[in-house]
Amino acid sequence: MMSHLCPHSSTEVISINISKFFNLDTVSRIKDTASIRLSDHSYLPKATDPRSDWVASVAVPAFVAVAQAGITVDDFATIGTGSGLDALAAIEILKASSIIITDIHDDVVAIAKENITSNVINPSTVTIFSAAGDLLDPIENESLKLDLIYENLPNIPLIQGDEIDDGQNSSTFVSSRKEVTPGFVDRFLIKLHYLALKQAHPLLRNGGRVLSSIGGRIPLQVIRQLGVEAGYESDILTFTWKQQSEPEEVIGGYANWEREGFGPFRFYPVQALSETFQSFSDVAAGLQSAEIERVLLPHELTASAALDAWKSGQSIGHTVAVLQSIKRFKE
Repeated sequence: MMSHLCPHSSTEVISINISKFFNLDTVSRIKDTASIRLSDHSYLPKATDPRSDWVASVAVPAFVAVAQAGITVDDFATIGTGSGLDALAAIEILKASSIIITDIHDDVVAIAKENITSNVINPSTVTIFSAAGDLLDPIENESLKLDLIYENLPNIPLIQGDEIDDGQNSSTFVSSRKEVTPGFVDRFLIKLHYLALKQAHPLLRNGGRVLSSIGGRIPLQVIRQLGVEAGYESDILTFTWKQQSEPEEVIGGYANWEREGFGPFRFYPVQALSETFQSFSDVAAGLQSAEIERVLLPHELTASAALDAWKSGQSIGHTVAVLQSIKRFKE
């Protein structure tokens, strides 16, 4: 990864080898060396450590699974796009031609749109609609019928007294919302995932789907229940793991919420995760996710225990499930 500052701006620019970052043999629709601009609000891609990056280690395998299943995706939307790398992955892997991106900050959306446009080999083959706002609010009145919506929304609520527009606090969420959500949703801090699923339903074609990327720091049965509660046919598409990035802030945040009576949340030593998942592809792991969860049970750490283990020098990670929720036509 190379990093420099954009002329006439303090905006950071990083260069990413896309085929290596996405673990693809070749790329044909986007540039192999992508130049990615970031604002102060953008979530920083883990360009030198794809295993810790949400797009590289989670979104890409899920998109590959959808493509290998022969599912056509022309109209693609991503909620909370960040740098726009998830949209670039959809263009390359899913061959999506109509791209919709949203994020909570205007500057993030504007720069993400530039990143997509500047890194597509033939920009005329792709149309992009971008809008800033909460969840799917920016597009709810656009009369859309989408094939696939991808979301990787934050689970950790904003710490009281902090501001959502301060730096990367946009990777958290405001827990006091007007919407009423089921008790299990509140307990396990998955409110944004549930609300996104509810908002997505009228925007999907029949047979359209939502891919919800959820850090598996919670029981898989809770993740599966999300889609069912929101009115979908849902199951785990892919199952993988990642090393916890920003461990002090993230694990510490979950530990604080455990002390408030939420969770409990699940973390694991990286060694246990690596050994357990080593013989599975992400799709095969999705099919065997319940068994993998059972095998990992002896290694499970609460957030508080994981924080202590990390402070003692141990590498800590967590599982990641991509929930596929399909809108089915009902008579």
